[in-house]
Formats: sequence, structure tokens, C-alpha cells
Amino acid sequence: MSAKLKPLQTSTEYEALHLVDRRMEIVYGPHTSRRLGLTLGVNLLGAGQKVCSFDCAYCDLGPTEVRLNRLKNDFPFPSFDEIRMALEKGFPLAHQSVAKINAISIAGNGEPTLHPAFSEVMDLILKRRDLDLPGTPVIVLTNGAHLDSRKTVEALNKADERMLKFDAGNERMFKTINAPLVRASVSKILAGVNSLKDVTVQSFFVQGAVDNTSPSDIEDWMEVIGLIKPKAVHLHGMNRVPALSGLQRCEEDTLYTIASRLERRTQIRSLVFP
Repeated sequence: MSAKLKPLQTSTEYEALHLVDRRMEIVYGPHTSRRLGLTLGVNLLGAGQKVCSFDCAYCDLGPTEVRLNRLKNDFPFPSFDEIRMALEKGFPLAHQSVAKINAISIAGNGEPTLHPAFSEVMDLILKRRDLDLPGTPVIVLTNGAHLDSRKTVEALNKADERMLKFDAGNERMFKTINAPLVRASVSKILAGVNSLKDVTVQSFFVQGAVDNTSPSDIEDWMEVIGLIKPKAVHLHGMNRVPALSGLQRCEEDTLYTIASRLERRTQIRSLVFP
């Protein structure tokens, strides 16, 4: 990553700047999502730390500080029983507190597929959903870095919807904007996507110190979207404090122009969330 891109705040300072409910609870919300409506969140990654295989320039959770080589041996993921108890308490409570929840999102403070029991936990969430919130779609947000695992793919395919991050169509921009901390690449993620039932792509566009909106980068990104053939594409602008300084919010008109170009080229439905 370029030396000019430096962390804006430490992780401790981020605690004071952002809503931290998704860092503190396994089940959090319901909260209002611009895309999903009234949403109940599930965080499989534990309280207080971002746990991700990417270190995206725009991430509002700050820089990724957890070393991934710690995860298998000594990282304190919530246990299966802790998750089960949180679901048993949180799902009925959410059902009683509001008239209708539109979605259950599995995201939280990082990449949910990193949880070592992700497949088993997916079964648990779906069973609890059927008991307390029947008919509510379960949606997993993922960066796609772990689609080389058959078990991970099978678990993702259990969900009602899969939302896949894809911000770059070439390896240079992928490394710059997403800064993978594992052996991930555009081509590797593309190969894994073929094993998923279907996906909705979510793409973040930024300018300034990192800019993935140049004509050549947009051309490469559109080509990749055409290969993925998602059900829809959600285009996002930056609306919170990013992990790295020097980033600028992408103008709303720019996002709509990208969406229009993509729809004309691929006939894939594109929605803008500036």
C-alpha cells in the first residue's frame, strides 16, 4: 500500500467516533439499513476488535490490527453456545419489539466467514429464524476471500442472499483499495463466485488518495461485474470516517453515471446509495 496512506485514528479512537453496538453484541439492532430496511444484525466475531481478511481504505471500523495467523490458535471468537444463547434471547426480543423485521444480516465487525464454526452457526441462525422470525431473509455480507473453501461456500449457499464486496476489476486497484491480508485476488474470487447460487454485488467508490473511478478502472470493474452476473449491484459512496486519510467522498452524480453505464452495458440492475 502506498506510504502516503496513513491511519486516520487508532482503534481506540474509533470506539468514540462510531456506533459500537455491532462490536459489543452478537445480536444487535434492529437498526434501519438504507438497503435492507429494518434489519437485525448478527456479529459472529466478538466484541471490541475488527476481524477481517481485508484492510480496506474506506472501512469505517478503522485499520485491521488482528493478525490473521492468531485466529486459528488463540483468537477469542464467540463460542457456538454463546452464539446459541444470544440468538435464543435476541431473536424473540426483536420479534416482540417491532411489527416487522425486513432482514437478518450476518456481518458485524469484519468478515463473518472467518468464524471457525461458520457452517454450523449458519444452521443455528436459520433454525432460530424459522422459529422466531419466519420468512425473514437471512443475508450474509462477505468479501469473497475464502470461497476456495468448499465448506464456506456450502454455508454461504444456505443463506437466502449473499452480498459480495467487489470494488476493483484489476489486481492493482484490488490491492490498493482492499489491501487483502490473505492470498486473495480478483481472479481467485471470481473462480469462487462460480460456486455460489447467486450474489448481489456491493461496490464502494472513493476518490482522493485512492481513486477507483478512473475510466480504465471502471472499464475493468464493469467487465468483472459482467462475468459475475449478479442479481443486482449496489453502488456506495463513503458516508463515514474512513480508515485512511486523504480519501474523498465520491460525488453522487459520479455514482449514478457509473450505475447508468453498467446497466447499459450489462442490463444488470444497479442501485445507488451515496
